[in-house]
Amino acid sequence: MNIALAVIVAFMVHQNQGYEYPGTLIYVMAAYSFYAVISAAVSVVKFRRYRNPILSAAKVISLAAAMVSILSLETAMLAQFGNDDTPFFRKAMTGATGGGVCVIVLGMAAYMLATSTKEIKKLANHSRE
Repeated sequence: MNIALAVIVAFMVHQNQGYEYPGTLIYVMAAYSFYAVISAAVSVVKFRRYRNPILSAAKVISLAAAMVSILSLETAMLAQFGNDDTPFFRKAMTGATGGGVCVIVLGMAAYMLATSTKEIKKLANHSRE
């Protein structure tokens, strides 16, 4: 998933274009994006207590999708409200945000792998006893 996301970010930076929403639809997109991030973050914290790897993984995936939604919101806002005479700024912001999202998604995946490996080893040691 992270490789596909990195390719999409590179394409967005290379093309220097963004989404364009008609009328006030961008405000609806903004409200949805912020709701998705807040809801996903709360769910990740809430379901972490249950120590259920399937539920936790599902919530982390929804958080990754919400962060991609924020990235698409940024490109839409830069396309609609940004000046056309500053293409470097648009490329820099899209690249920085996209790179940040990719790093965070990769970090979440590494954390989930490390945690699951530790739990599997713990269960294996416990079953031998």
